Amino acid sequence: MEITVIATTHPNYQTPKKELDRFGGMAAGVCYMAHDFATLRAEDEAKTFRRVEMTKSNGHHSVYDHATITLYLHCIPRVLEGMLDNERYMVSSVKSGRYTLHPLPDDEQKLYDKWLAKFEKLIRDEYQNAYPQYFTDSKIKKLAMENARYLTSCFTMVSMLHTVSYRQLNYLYGFFTDYANKIAKSTHQFEKTLYPYVVEFVKQLENTGYIDEVLTHNGKNRQVSMFRDKPVTEYFGDVYATNFRCSFAVYMHLNRHRTLKYYMQTPAEPEKLEFYVPELIADKSELREEWLADLNRLRSHYPQAMLVEVSEMGNLEDFILKAIERKCSSVLLETTRVVNGVLNKYQKALAASGHDGAQQLATMQKGAKCTFPNFKCPCPCGFALGVNEKRKI
Repeated sequence: MEITVIATTHPNYQTPKKELDRFGGMAAGVCYMAHDFATLRAEDEAKTFRRVEMTKSNGHHSVYDHATITLYLHCIPRVLEGMLDNERYMVSSVKSGRYTLHPLPDDEQKLYDKWLAKFEKLIRDEYQNAYPQYFTDSKIKKLAMENARYLTSCFTMVSMLHTVSYRQLNYLYGFFTDYANKIAKSTHQFEKTLYPYVVEFVKQLENTGYIDEVLTHNGKNRQVSMFRDKPVTEYFGDVYATNFRCSFAVYMHLNRHRTLKYYMQTPAEPEKLEFYVPELIADKSELREEWLADLNRLRSHYPQAMLVEVSEMGNLEDFILKAIERKCSSVLLETTRVVNGVLNKYQKALAASGHDGAQQLATMQKGAKCTFPNFKCPCPCGFALGVNEKRKI
């Protein structure tokens, strides 16, 4: 066996489109070559580009997945980030709304600051004395930010790196162009707000110089995949499909688990939105009412606390991997609750059908992942209420 690196990403060099086409043409040549890759590198350029023309015209576009392009997207709305992350294949690195501050409109900023202070005090009063090593001042600040973030809009501007293949970039251009045309005359407030950002995104992709009219052709009639008009039919076996409600913030959190598929229905009109209430204040009637009253003031912003209808699909093995990642004291509490909801439903269905996966899922119902058989946490938190999943933060 011999392994050779034939291409890498260079942080300070932008490969011309012609070279990406040529690379795809050489990749196609691998499928038919009589010799080795060195021969393809040395072949006459005209021959390579005849192969480029052939593969583009006959739909053999997978060869253009070998070359990747990393975009830096500055000031794009959070919801557009989710739309990009829901398409495969990709890698994203996004400025976190849980741990960093984003520019906010004045009305959002005022309420964010108000609840940031409230959550800091609530967390400190409830947990710091009992678990001082876990609930440090820094940890409390981050948890308060995590919860105050629910008040911010799903159109909050973020920055991100997004890496896709040359083919996928062109497919995205086609998908988002079609989606812009679909919602151009929509009277739905969410789509009306989203539309100009989608149009601007398509325009910015054109300016990259990597858009190829043939590769953008949507021969399979694929669409932007994040939005689904109706729930899935639920099923649990070696594969599964299920539906639930969660906040938009948690939809975004779940959507980053790349081995599973997530869809959400388009959010309702602002006056019909319902909102998530963090467990830390859910049983405190005055704070609960104040929280909901403040969210009511931000309805037209589509705050990330809004509850959305979500569908999740995947297979048993990948669900288990997701549970190992998301059942942890350090994970957003609502996310862990959602995972447990699916876990309990999945385990019950498998037990009823006699599926041998039911026993494995049962071992995961006793608490956080540090209670799972054969799992050893590399950095135990010592937070007992987190381990037994009775925490409120």
